[in-house]
Amino acid sequence: MTTKPDTAPPGRPKDPRVDAALIEAAIEVLNEAGWAAFTTTAVARRAGASTASLYRRWPSKQALAGAVARHIALDELSGIDTGSLEGDVRELLARKRRILEAATGPALLSLMGQAAHDPELRQILHDDVYLAVREQLEALVAQAVRRGELGQAVGAAEMDVLVLVVIGTALARSAFLAPPDPDKASGTDAVDSDPDHGHDPAPAPDHGHDHDLAETELRLLLSVLTRAGASTPAA
Repeated sequence: MTTKPDTAPPGRPKDPRVDAALIEAAIEVLNEAGWAAFTTTAVARRAGASTASLYRRWPSKQALAGAVARHIALDELSGIDTGSLEGDVRELLARKRRILEAATGPALLSLMGQAAHDPELRQILHDDVYLAVREQLEALVAQAVRRGELGQAVGAAEMDVLVLVVIGTALARSAFLAPPDPDKASGTDAVDSDPDHGHDPAPAPDHGHDHDLAETELRLLLSVLTRAGASTPAA
């Protein structure tokens, strides 16, 4: 993940409150209007700041987008240690779901969708999303090795695929699966749950399916990690 700090020119120091306001405004603009309407002017206006103050921090809208992605990744994915590999991977996936379900989710998905058409943005997201997820998975594997749950670190090729799976399932769910219906998730379907209509109470298919998908993703990741991290038998 890129660790290049935003460097301010000589003069008045940057106000971290303005940084936070600009990041929050960028997330809001991306959520509401997507990448096409994501401009530095719109973000500065939303934050109540000048475009000059924005450009002192980020020289382009792609750089600002990278700051948004870095903010999301660093806030949500770091510092996982539950005491077991299964618990750690479960927590990683739970945090991924929280990112997508929170206000930051649509913003991040918008950036990732645009990356295929913008080489600069693609490189920024590679550094600030892909590498962030990879570093976190590598940290979880290293913890499992220290605990004795795995015999060795996972190879680079396997890690590449695992990172793509973790990120790719988020994109695929957004593109191909409807979000859970809150009424069905709570079992309050007005027609199917009414005994006067002669129907059995409707189950909560969306909620249950969501849980099954999450558990399946967890088991698949653990299966690959366990096999890839098994100690090689001595010759």
